[in-house]
Amino acid sequence: MRDTVRNINQHFWSSKGIPFLTIRTTQNSTQSYKAHCHSELSIGIIESGTTQLTLLNNEMMLEKADIVLIEPNVVHSCNPLQGQPRSYHMLYIDNTWCCHFLSKLYGYEIKKYDSQHNLLPALDNEIKLSELIHTVLNQDNEETASRLERQVFNLVSRYCSPILEHKDESHLASELKTRLLQDITQAPSLDVIAKELGKPAETLIRCFKKHYGITPKSFLNNNRIEQAKILLRQGMSIVDVSAEVGFSDQSQLHRTFVNYTASTPRQYQQGTSIFDNIP
Repeated sequence: MRDTVRNINQHFWSSKGIPFLTIRTTQNSTQSYKAHCHSELSIGIIESGTTQLTLLNNEMMLEKADIVLIEPNVVHSCNPLQGQPRSYHMLYIDNTWCCHFLSKLYGYEIKKYDSQHNLLPALDNEIKLSELIHTVLNQDNEETASRLERQVFNLVSRYCSPILEHKDESHLASELKTRLLQDITQAPSLDVIAKELGKPAETLIRCFKKHYGITPKSFLNNNRIEQAKILLRQGMSIVDVSAEVGFSDQSQLHRTFVNYTASTPRQYQQGTSIFDNIP
């Protein structure tokens, strides 16, 4: 029997703590969809079955555990294969939030961005996004919502970048960004990355700043501070936050936090004297 909207097994999740995010969970559906687009950044996670994705005149088969990222206002369709049921999650992330968030990371106003990948590579050494979503759906509390917020943060910061005006050497800048964010707690030095990529460190810095408008060091520190904000709002101790986001000690977090936000970590956590110096 063909699905109708009325009998599809699906529900929506949202939280006041993460107002920019909505999750749609659909189970064992054979419903097909016409080509459409969303105003939000969309992330799809296949739970079971097979889905045929048509995106930018390309077709790809999505299977269990695949994660696909679809930029705002890009026409696409995701339909079952040979009428067989499939289950999936869709995350809809507000585009204005994405632009504001990326502006903080790069230090200048960003109105448009694109993604490094549509079908995302496996996220090594990270909790599976689908498992985290199930946890949030079953344990809707501040701690689980904060973990989900941080995972969304990681996905957007890794795979979304300002639209580049210059394409030469853009792959090199993108590769450097990927290496910096692979593990922010133990990010490799520029010298190590330069050796891996076969380029002088000065070339990497110049290329990165040309394409992203910020130095690699500043970008990495921005990322660490934004993640620290999430953990501080969750109530994690400042000492633990320091280690969690890759600072050598609490004093290093303190200095960097003040430089980037004009408030101390404790002031931010307590909600006093916060002045964000990034437009």
